[in-house]
Amino acid sequence: MNDSERFWDARYRTEEAVPERGPADFLVEHRHLLPAAGRALDVAMGTGRNALYLASLGYEVTGIDVSGVAVERCREEAAARGLRVEAAQADLESYQLARESYDVVIDFYYLQRDLAPALAAALRPGGVLVFESFTTEQRRFGWGPQQDDFLLRPGELRTLFAGLEELVYREGLVESQSGRGTKAVAGLVARKPAAG
Repeated sequence: MNDSERFWDARYRTEEAVPERGPADFLVEHRHLLPAAGRALDVAMGTGRNALYLASLGYEVTGIDVSGVAVERCREEAAARGLRVEAAQADLESYQLARESYDVVIDFYYLQRDLAPALAAALRPGGVLVFESFTTEQRRFGWGPQQDDFLLRPGELRTLFAGLEELVYREGLVESQSGRGTKAVAGLVARKPAAG
């Protein structure tokens, strides 16, 4: 077990880690931009709130997280709701994503910059990426990540996925679903160009 796995397992065992109720607002707000059906990938899914949402819409969902505790929670919740989610424990630092295998790829609050090309490559032509994470402005609110490695710089998210067609972009302050108040985020919905 590596340090990351230990950290997240411990966190998901605590009350603080009870998943926010329901899927991410940014995902729900832009659901109409997603392909009508197909395969979906949720990277760093946590306990699976977004993976479960996509499964409820009829997508064939694979969710990946480093925490075995989170993966097990997702599996239990999927079973309780009668949903199918293939939840896998894996470290995204070393895991190889299958190329051109997904119609939807989502990433919420997991920033691993060198993973961006693999996320784009995992999309099938015409597939859609939905990505949202904290920006450097988050530091001023006193919660969430503080290190540069985990915070997007102004305008950076667009550059990470420059090869995709931008459908929606926002960067600024939004209200947290967890009741923690305001948070600073950047969000992107982008489509992989259809094969020509």
